[in-house]
Amino acid sequence: MRFLSINGSLIVRTFSEVHADVLQLMSELSDRGIGRGDLVGLMGPNSYEWVVADLALLGLECVSVAPPAERRMDPGAVDELAEKYGLSAVLCTQVLPAGAALPPGVALLEDRPLRFEKRRRDDGGHRPSLPDDVFSIAFSSGTSGTKKGLMMSKKGVENTIRTSAEAWEVTGNDDILIVMPFSNFQQRYLMYTAVRCGADATVVAPERMFQKLREFEPTIILGPPSFFELVYNRVHGASGRERLPQYAAAAVHAVTGGRFGHRVRARLGRKWLSMYGSRARLMLTGSAPVPPRTVKLFQQLGAPLFEVYGSTESGWIAFNLPGRHRIGSAGRPVPGVDVVIAEDGEVVVRTEHPQALGYVFEGVETQAQVFLPGGRIATGDLGRFDRSGFLRLMGRKKNVIVTRSGVKINPEELEEAVEQGCRIAKAMVASPGQDGLLTCVVWLDAWQSAERRAEVESCVGELNRKRESSHRIADVVFRPSDELTVESGLLTRNFKVDRSAAMRKVFAESTRVGR
Repeated sequence: MRFLSINGSLIVRTFSEVHADVLQLMSELSDRGIGRGDLVGLMGPNSYEWVVADLALLGLECVSVAPPAERRMDPGAVDELAEKYGLSAVLCTQVLPAGAALPPGVALLEDRPLRFEKRRRDDGGHRPSLPDDVFSIAFSSGTSGTKKGLMMSKKGVENTIRTSAEAWEVTGNDDILIVMPFSNFQQRYLMYTAVRCGADATVVAPERMFQKLREFEPTIILGPPSFFELVYNRVHGASGRERLPQYAAAAVHAVTGGRFGHRVRARLGRKWLSMYGSRARLMLTGSAPVPPRTVKLFQQLGAPLFEVYGSTESGWIAFNLPGRHRIGSAGRPVPGVDVVIAEDGEVVVRTEHPQALGYVFEGVETQAQVFLPGGRIATGDLGRFDRSGFLRLMGRKKNVIVTRSGVKINPEELEEAVEQGCRIAKAMVASPGQDGLLTCVVWLDAWQSAERRAEVESCVGELNRKRESSHRIADVVFRPSDELTVESGLLTRNFKVDRSAAMRKVFAESTRVGR
């Protein structure tokens, strides 16, 4: 296992060394009175110590609680979280200011052996009664910005690991890349998958990812679309002469239907794809809308990029994989998961072993709308099956815009058309007046350039001419692309646009161009 921090320090450990470190930490935690059933917080940026602590809590049969807390926090804020969630202790990695006085029950994983006093039950807040199968509380924040605490199931996560290992054919020769924070549960499950299969895992700070991938050469890369859109932007920002290899690869792909000429296309695409290393055999993307143009470009260049679909509540739902994939789809349902489309178009799934058993602490009021009778889980996504059984996602149910005449509009479909037709970073379609009139927020680099604005206006105008009047964009709002960050609050941890935050910010500061 390799761990590269943002400051460039590298830690390399064998499985036997990890095992020894986990046993040592289990002993230290046990000496402090931490044991079965205790809720223990894990906070801070990704690190080797974070992984060791997570595995140690699993070994002690504690319930880990991992809120999204990767940036510097005031000790008082950590104490408040411990009280709110009724934690027996909080284990931190680089999240507290140097030299800060530690609240009761808080320990720094870099300062060993651990020294802390277990928080008494009456020191904490309400401690819920959890099902026996729950081993962790993970938190997710959807595009609405509503945080939910999920009770993660041992059986459910074991099923997710098994599904991935079999579908991806993971072996000891693989190296799984982990970039997103461990508080995002998907990253922890990837680590568990590596451990189960005896594969390597490479954990890299996001800021250093593209500097080091060529050196580390992972074989399995799973990330949001932004991981891969960088290549698309570079290719389409290059001169015609520079793009000649890409044109040739696209021609080979078109002639062979993508079934042959893989090595030729890979050689032609090496200039653009070498940043991912030379060993990547599987690139998977999801967690946010995936532009088909990006997947198509990668496959033209001989790169194994495929869209996958799942949720923290249910686990994996559908996969595209080599030999059975459709660009623009989320794939076919994975074995053991029943997927149906409800009357209103919502994707509803059922699996014998869902990844989560319900909500706790946050989002409890929405549980009845998500965890349905009969073991069904409502995803909140709109979708349909094509004739070949591939699931195609149409957008989010909660984002549907209803006009005054009752016409329902799926904004994601309009956003995809704008993003494909215009040279922009991101688009968001909304009805800020809630009157059915559509406004398109466009984020782009040269957002104050009259030439770039005119180009976008022309693109939107052309798209409008092809649509019914109810689906036409009435206004365009231009915003700088560099404000789209997790730190600004406009992107979620999965790099989706946080629509609620964007609505609040954009329409308080917008520069609007009428159409």
